[in-house]
Amino acid sequence: MATAYPMPDAAKVKTMLGLLFDGLEVKPGKKFDIVPPSGAWVGLYVSDDGAPVAACVADVALAANSSAALSMLPPGVAKDAAKSKELTDVMVGNLREIMNICTRLLMTDGSAHLRLEELYPAKALPPQAAKVLGAVAARVDFELTVPKYGAGTMAVVST
Repeated sequence: MATAYPMPDAAKVKTMLGLLFDGLEVKPGKKFDIVPPSGAWVGLYVSDDGAPVAACVADVALAANSSAALSMLPPGVAKDAAKSKELTDVMVGNLREIMNICTRLLMTDGSAHLRLEELYPAKALPPQAAKVLGAVAARVDFELTVPKYGAGTMAVVST
């Protein structure tokens, strides 16, 4: 099954998110399970007509580390959030901004436009987000290391 959105490579992820995090390291990552107890967070992307077509998923470690780093919260706050699988309101707002930027990972000059519909915890996915995760035509996973905070995994998926 073909996808209308090309999957990014590690260089594109590093270029895009490296604007947010100096010294960001990106390499291919292992596929992780996106299940409710995982603590993962899902950025659901929709096309201009509102149809859900793609998602970016951060495991709990990446969600905590990247969202804490964006506001320069102490690394210990990120570690506590990852352990408890609960992000603070500030961290959720920061992660939403990161996921909004991640729409550019799937878009090219020739692809259709995408926008972030919403950010959801995996434990509370609405049907439209679960549908995208259940109908994946393409997926790529990356391990990202945010300096001073730590590593986590991100999955980019498209229907």
